[in-house]
Amino acid sequence: MRIAFASCFCTTVTTTQPVWSRIAAEQPDHLVLLGDSVYLDIGAPQAPQQMDTLAFADWLVDRYRAQLAVKSFAALVRGMPADGRVHSLWDDHDFLWNDACGAPLAQRPEQVEKIALSTAAQTLWREVLSARLAGPAFPQDSQDARLWPQPAQPLATPSLALAPDLWLHLSDGRTWRTDDSIFGPPRRALFGSAQRQRLSKAFAAAPADAVHLFASGSTFAGYKRYEEDSAWLLGEAAAHRTLMLSGDIHRNELDAFHTGGFPLHEATSSGAAVKLAVVLGSPRENYGLVDVDAQQLHIRLFGRQGLQFERVIDRASWLPLR
Repeated sequence: MRIAFASCFCTTVTTTQPVWSRIAAEQPDHLVLLGDSVYLDIGAPQAPQQMDTLAFADWLVDRYRAQLAVKSFAALVRGMPADGRVHSLWDDHDFLWNDACGAPLAQRPEQVEKIALSTAAQTLWREVLSARLAGPAFPQDSQDARLWPQPAQPLATPSLALAPDLWLHLSDGRTWRTDDSIFGPPRRALFGSAQRQRLSKAFAAAPADAVHLFASGSTFAGYKRYEEDSAWLLGEAAAHRTLMLSGDIHRNELDAFHTGGFPLHEATSSGAAVKLAVVLGSPRENYGLVDVDAQQLHIRLFGRQGLQFERVIDRASWLPLR
């Protein structure tokens, strides 16, 4: 099985986005979008923090519809195999804005409805992509009742069996996230206890020899100040063969972390269609592939000039072969 993954693409930077044609040529069975599928704080008529609710809703719909109008992206989504899917999670720019943390913003009445709107939009985005653009369309405008569910619902964090021994876990690292600066709370949270408990049950319910793809908007390095959450993920990885797929940083990286059991491997691919600093610097065209068979995982990370990084992991030992 072949899983493609990518993150960070912005129609304000480029509307051609050739990366999607390159991914389509690889014929993936699944595509995982690891956040920043739209940039709500780039090219906005005013800072989204300052928008009123209706202006934010209009801008939100405009950004998602602009991405769906990218021809190479739409062609990839429509061309996904019938037994495959496009999966999506979010990070800060498609949650609200740069470095947005849901927990403190949920305490501010002027931002609460924006969180609900963004959650509804990401949920609808998932549904549209999952249906390969053949089901109900994304809202035409902000008056669509689907953007205003009552009561508002948090973003789902499903664990999906891509095969009996291959599981994909879509995490939400924004809704429950607390400020991680020196001015933040002494006990920081990234996922929240309820999300961690649900994910732990999903890890435990899978077959003992299963491979787990843990999808995260942030890299594991971004978990550094979130001690409970980083310790939790290392603990799960120690007992379960886990490859973390991450985005956010506008470059490709491979990493691995000691756990005391199975190592936690990480493959980061970020910068599908942005520049190094979103609108400044050299253009990015990054994506990753994971090929999974009964014996091994073959990870490849690509940039504009081709293959950048590669790793093969033995499924039995969960150690790199090369």
